[in-house]
Amino acid sequence: MRTLALIPTFISTFCFVMLAVACDESEPVAPSKPAPTPETGTVVVFVHWQGQGLPDKRVELIELGIATTTNADGLAEFVAPIGDYTLRSYDINGGGPALRYIDQKITVIPNDEILVDVVDCLPCV
Repeated sequence: MRTLALIPTFISTFCFVMLAVACDESEPVAPSKPAPTPETGTVVVFVHWQGQGLPDKRVELIELGIATTTNADGLAEFVAPIGDYTLRSYDINGGGPALRYIDQKITVIPNDEILVDVVDCLPCV
């Protein structure tokens, strides 16, 4: 009978611990990006105007069907198998009519990093 009296205490303690864990305000840990290997390389895209990085610009490796957006510093990164690809950058301004996107041919080199510079002419809108 005494064991039955401990069950409500156990349940309330368990619920309190689970609630404390669920309400933890620490930042979630972002998953790490895969590291380049001898079969892959890293593509770093820098979208900017006059050296100032532009956030939230969509970039895509067409042949792989993977896309991301630039961070607050105007940078986006891909780890891709070695080979030749088309990097598509969306909503990039240049002289003349607005372009929906621009394409650049790139080559991913084994276990190396390439930087792709994309100039977005902000006053050219």
